Amino acid sequence: MAEMLRAPERDRLIAYLERHLLRSLPLDGREVAALRETHVPFATSEWCWTGDTATAVELLAQPGLRGRWGKLSDRLSELLLAMGQGPLLMRRVAAPECRIVQADPRDFAVVTATHRFTGDLSKGILRQAVREAPNGRPVHYTGHLVEFRIGRQRFCLDVEEAIAEFGVQPQPGGALLFHESVLKAEVGLLRKATKVVGRLRYEYRITAGDPRLQASVTLRAEPGVQLTHIRLTTAVDELSGEPRHPFSQISLTAGGQSRAVTLGDGPLATLQTGATELVSLMEENTPGAALGLHIAPAVPAIVYSVKAQPRDGRLHWLLLRHACDSLGGGAQFQAVEQRLLTAGSATLGLPAYAEILRDPASLAGRDPGLTADHGVALNAVATQLLHAATRAYDPPLPEPRRLELRAWYDRHLDLFFAALGEGTPEGLRGERVYLRSLAFALVSLTSLHRATGEERYGARLARGLDLLLTLQRPEAEGGAFAEPGQAAYLDNHAAALLALARISLRWPDPRLQEAIARGIAAIRVGQQEVPTEAGLHALETPLVRSRRADGRWEEDGGFWSFKLGLLMRACSAVALAVEQGALALDPATRQALTTLQEASFRALRGRVKEVDGTLEIRTSPLAGEGNAATQPTVLLGLTAPDAATLRQAPVSA
Repeated sequence: MAEMLRAPERDRLIAYLERHLLRSLPLDGREVAALRETHVPFATSEWCWTGDTATAVELLAQPGLRGRWGKLSDRLSELLLAMGQGPLLMRRVAAPECRIVQADPRDFAVVTATHRFTGDLSKGILRQAVREAPNGRPVHYTGHLVEFRIGRQRFCLDVEEAIAEFGVQPQPGGALLFHESVLKAEVGLLRKATKVVGRLRYEYRITAGDPRLQASVTLRAEPGVQLTHIRLTTAVDELSGEPRHPFSQISLTAGGQSRAVTLGDGPLATLQTGATELVSLMEENTPGAALGLHIAPAVPAIVYSVKAQPRDGRLHWLLLRHACDSLGGGAQFQAVEQRLLTAGSATLGLPAYAEILRDPASLAGRDPGLTADHGVALNAVATQLLHAATRAYDPPLPEPRRLELRAWYDRHLDLFFAALGEGTPEGLRGERVYLRSLAFALVSLTSLHRATGEERYGARLARGLDLLLTLQRPEAEGGAFAEPGQAAYLDNHAAALLALARISLRWPDPRLQEAIARGIAAIRVGQQEVPTEAGLHALETPLVRSRRADGRWEEDGGFWSFKLGLLMRACSAVALAVEQGALALDPATRQALTTLQEASFRALRGRVKEVDGTLEIRTSPLAGEGNAATQPTVLLGLTAPDAATLRQAPVSA
């Protein structure tokens, strides 16, 4: 299918990105261009997401647009390079902030650019969650114990039961949370008496611009009391609450060497004895959503042991024990940790997490979590490499730039496949797949394989295709592509069809034709009722269905505009494959493509508005604004970008 926009309309839609969303960010001592979330003054308006910028880069990297928009494309590409300098491809950039939203220590809330902290300090409860995370699950810093001896008597006290003081205190550029326990013990050889033997204070320091949480625990012995065999604990509790996403990846670093550990079958497992430099917990989840908690003791040598308690086979309680042999009256012993909570985590990133825990200055405003749109970023870079290889750019892409993009692509392609399980005995695992990201990673591989002819890209494409095909549901369950155990979503399904169409243009495979035909049949145009604050909103839209475990059907449609844009692009790519003779679809299926394209275009036409001479695509039929996720995705659906990949043969061919 041809482009569906006239050049003046297309350029006004692109101009919206430049005039209303473009921002200049200070990263690593230089200014880097990025797209902010939206021009409307929401709390997150100025956040700049890697995935959004990557989509715009792919759009502007098209040969037909580079003449006018090439400089903007190159500037935005700098953000992708900056967000993936090392092994991690980070998810966004935001200005530093730290706000005490609620100061009541029994029900407090503190917000930074990366995290939200809540809890009840009177009960020793602190919860931390990543802001705007695919998985909003909090971790709980509670469940602390303190152990010591007085003479020959051994004591193990519950910290939370002895809390006497607590509070939330503003600090320059941050906040301090604390709770302090009065430790009492029944002591005496002949006549037992209960007396105060020490005070134990837990402090949590939150700082704007620093994604780490500094946790410290200080024990002070009362005058006249001698404590020995002291074990201060720092704990993380309630870790087993998500059965589908257990913290199954546990890594410990000691002596500069990292190793994976398992829980075992006992009620309390000792994971490590002695000095410990880093403890990392990661969820079993998709790479861009997996929650990771990384704990670095400030003095590894005082770590006595790391213990864990399972529940129903899942990690539930983690306990770091810090040791001190003896503490005289009035003296104190302190253990300090830096903690980093990441949304989007990977075991290949352990050295990078350790470095951030030592010094977060290199982040310069970057969120340390992985982007969920890893494949979209790979495709943005691959698009440039393909068009450079086919000499579609005038002037050509400079050779140093091409080499820089290629090295970046290879590094993050390795990370992407490693996070899916490549190289493990199980191989690529469906439960670690974010479908849309996988689809775009496969699209990127079609470009790199065509640009270079290197079989390593073809081999990965074949393995990824095998995985993608396993994610299509049987016709009795709707026939849509969906992640294991999840509902089908129109954008994910459309991305899968796009990937299959692009692959079909390079490899004849009978599986592709059958999967595409079934995938198109899985989409119908119908009425959907979307719940909103004002009630149900009915709209006519393309829909995909999936059957729930209880037998009921779920539907997802084009309420969000970007989903319609992605569906239009998928339909165009499938039609292109038919025109090229790569696919042979029956007349009814070809007509369904046209119907879906027209229904999507009709819905989107009513969502366009003029903003200061530019054209903005609203995020939904009820929204008053667009954003950086919607505009380039819809533009890619209207400008037939996949046809441009066929217009010239690679120079190396």
